[in-house]
Amino acid sequence: MKRILIIAGIWGISISAIAQTTGNKRTIDNASIRCYYLFNKKKEATDKAFRSDTMVLYIGAKASKFYDPARLGRDSMLTAKIKNMDTQTIKSMNIYKADSGKDFSNMPGTTSSSTAEGESYQIIKDKLTHKINVLDYPAVMGDRFQYEDELGTLPWKISDNTDTIASYVCQSATLTFRGRDYKAWFTTDIPVNDGPWKFSGLPGLILKIEDTKDLFSFTLIGLEQLKVAVPIQIDDAKAIKCSRADFEKLRKKQGGGMQINFNAGNVIIAETAREFEYIPMEIE
Repeated sequence: MKRILIIAGIWGISISAIAQTTGNKRTIDNASIRCYYLFNKKKEATDKAFRSDTMVLYIGAKASKFYDPARLGRDSMLTAKIKNMDTQTIKSMNIYKADSGKDFSNMPGTTSSSTAEGESYQIIKDKLTHKINVLDYPAVMGDRFQYEDELGTLPWKISDNTDTIASYVCQSATLTFRGRDYKAWFTTDIPVNDGPWKFSGLPGLILKIEDTKDLFSFTLIGLEQLKVAVPIQIDDAKAIKCSRADFEKLRKKQGGGMQINFNAGNVIIAETAREFEYIPMEIE
């Protein structure tokens, strides 16, 4: 009988647990609009974004979904690679946390990696109940967590100021939300009560929104009226329910990613250190 050696626990993962993350998706609505937003993140007192990602917002009549398709694709590829490992061929499995400093650069065998770059969350807004479900992986390849957020009516203040964004004439609005002040631009030419991240509640689609400290910004860079409806799906069958406060504690402990080396039946899994400090959008 082959023996699998576990050196150190990292997020409590196992081959069987990872296999379960494929889950069972269920369709909650069908999207007729697809929006693309450029999401920039900066550190305080800096001019250049340290991270830029293209996010997608699918909008249906009853629900919408906001997520980072590139991050989801990277995580899915590594999940599939681990899930398809033949456990009968594994001689040993060593697991290291980020502070172990494992170097894979000159290691024989095949190395795959997944980084925590980009946004791992999926935000699903239910337009009928006005509730938001957030699904996320606070650790790369770890358990999926879920919390429900009920925002109520956001206290927007609409002004008469206008601007043109992505060829649409927009009107401005301001909002104080969970410790940060935001300025948004929305257009009534697209009469959809939605926007990026958790934002909604204006009489038109939000095309741009940024906080007054210029740390976070979402800007529309593309919009499609879909000829064929796209299912809005949610995969929460095995998600671990938690509170928003507990989830934020997990995010602060998040590592930078994972590396996996396969070499003649020996498997080494190592967490990588996070390159940038976690800056939460919600500070209250």
